[in-house]
Amino acid sequence: MSSERLLKIGDVAPLLGVTTQNLRNWTNSGYMDAIIGKGGHRRFRRSEVERLMELKERENNIKKCLLYCRVSTSIQKENLERQIERLRSFAISNGFTIEGIYKDIASGMNFKRRGLLKLLNYCQKHRINTVIVEYKDRLARFGVDLLKEFLSSFGTELLIINAVDSDYKQEIIDDVISIIIHFSSRLYGKRKGRSKANKIKKELLKES
Repeated sequence: MSSERLLKIGDVAPLLGVTTQNLRNWTNSGYMDAIIGKGGHRRFRRSEVERLMELKERENNIKKCLLYCRVSTSIQKENLERQIERLRSFAISNGFTIEGIYKDIASGMNFKRRGLLKLLNYCQKHRINTVIVEYKDRLARFGVDLLKEFLSSFGTELLIINAVDSDYKQEIIDDVISIIIHFSSRLYGKRKGRSKANKIKKELLKES
């Protein structure tokens, strides 16, 4: 049986400069080894803590980032590629090392986007300093603060380059229409609900 000293979670957190919740997330994702007792209390081998301290010291000199881009429809594919190039240029010019680029062609109302889910999963399993997006609504129409807190729980910062929302009027209209279709279909039935939604869409397009 090893006689190596075990450290409590409250002692390890300040050594690594993270919160106790960060440590729980790291052990749950397999990024860091821990010994879990019967009561669920985590203890950490000194050697494992020192390994992470050395790794952190090396990584402190490297700013790792992930880039996330999104458009709503396949018609906007060219815009998606331009987004990627702008983010790549920003990251490199600001001294970031790009670990990965994630993209989606989907509504910002949809949280089951493949690229977004892969990005969040990657942040759970790896130490990523920053997730960079061009505009807040590229990440999501709603719930950005929730995603920001989720990333923060793994020690990852969300960096939004432009403070104002992007000027994609058609995307906003499409997102609003998807909500109208959903609720109209529940109220009037699928066919009638879509018909009503299309009428509203025509009016919105006239005003835009």
